[in-house]
Amino acid sequence: MPGGIAGETIAAISTPIGEGGIGIVRLSGPDAIKIAARLFRSPRGVDIHAVPTHTIHYGHILFQGEIIDEVLLSVMRTPHTYTREDVVEINCHGGIVAVRMVLDAVLASGARLAERGEFTKRAFLNGRISLDQAASVLNIISAKTKLGLEVAVDQLGGRFSEEIELIRHQIASLLARIEVEIDYPDEDIAQGSILGDVHKIIAQVEHLLTASSQGRVLREGLIISIIGRPNVGKSTLLNTLLSEKRAIVTAIPGTTRDTVEEIAVIGGVPVRLIDTAGMRTPSDPVEAEGVRRSHEAIKRADLILLLLDRSCEMTSEDFSLLRRAWERPLFIVLNKIDLPAAITPSMIDLQVHGHRLFEISAESGQGIKQLEQGILDRLMGGEIEGRNSALLLDAWERDLLRRMHQGLVQVAETIEGETSADIIAEELRTVHTIAGELQGIDADEEVLDELFRRFCVGK
Repeated sequence: MPGGIAGETIAAISTPIGEGGIGIVRLSGPDAIKIAARLFRSPRGVDIHAVPTHTIHYGHILFQGEIIDEVLLSVMRTPHTYTREDVVEINCHGGIVAVRMVLDAVLASGARLAERGEFTKRAFLNGRISLDQAASVLNIISAKTKLGLEVAVDQLGGRFSEEIELIRHQIASLLARIEVEIDYPDEDIAQGSILGDVHKIIAQVEHLLTASSQGRVLREGLIISIIGRPNVGKSTLLNTLLSEKRAIVTAIPGTTRDTVEEIAVIGGVPVRLIDTAGMRTPSDPVEAEGVRRSHEAIKRADLILLLLDRSCEMTSEDFSLLRRAWERPLFIVLNKIDLPAAITPSMIDLQVHGHRLFEISAESGQGIKQLEQGILDRLMGGEIEGRNSALLLDAWERDLLRRMHQGLVQVAETIEGETSADIIAEELRTVHTIAGELQGIDADEEVLDELFRRFCVGK
């Protein structure tokens, strides 16, 4: 097994533990079919050693002379499998006991229990998928929105890997041209032409960096804290953005005594909304703890929505909140525009500079679409256009992209400084190596371990 552990066959339960229609035990490795044959009995006498690849067979799993379960057994032969090894999947009846007993029988018959993500790791080590595609498998599993799933599926198809491969090829071509100048100094190599090509590659990398920023938001989501004094409509706004009644809403000030957190989807982006306790001088220890937690939520926020009750005169608490230096992006939101106005936008402008202002009715939904678009504009530069405009990259991939960009900028500056071709070539080799790391070429073992340990056992 190229890059793998020769001779070892692994097995694991590949479906969630619990009651269900089907539970699957998956085997992968050189002895997968042999181990399955020791346990599988077909009423038709089927010998799974001899069956064609990618076929399914009915029968029973027997261990120590006892029938464990009635199963469908799938046989998939190398190299046309997920891991590029022989793979067998035993489809059992769903249920903790039956699936576990089948797995125990498989392990007792010669397989070992797979580690987290080991099936996908073997797919990578055997050249079945790139490192980026391996990460995309995890992104598909953990997708929180339809758009996030679409982007992950696209990357599983190799979109990012293909772009990096193209960039790496372009860098190699530039390096070849520079080395001609080193080996044959009499040759006339136009460094101005090379500089133009370097700038084109820089633009390609910058495009990938922008897409990765949007992808980070798709995967990790945004955090928005809704703050304000008691009874201005914070919980009602939370419920409206969620399209469900999650928080308790009453006319009694101080109903929310703790933070309430829920995930909403705005423009295809997962957003963690935090409804906070009313910001005022607490009247008892419980409320004091709620206010403290509100301040903690504000520290975590990517954006703060400061709600004011438009139908009431501003209070000293409102003025205090408006004038505070929040050190976070902040929107002023005038709520209850369906009631007669006691506060106007011009009055707010006298107090606050540099913050956007929205007028809404959290009760009726009026102005909510404009607020949602404002959130996307402020935190992402607008709504994600579609599945091709984002990339779901890990932190180490984003770091390598940034290093590529820095390296290419340095190459451009070196060329402009009319430095020797040897130095330009050395800097290009460094960038070429970084691009190779993004493709998984000579990838650091620590990076691989960190990626695959985030998978569940069985994937």
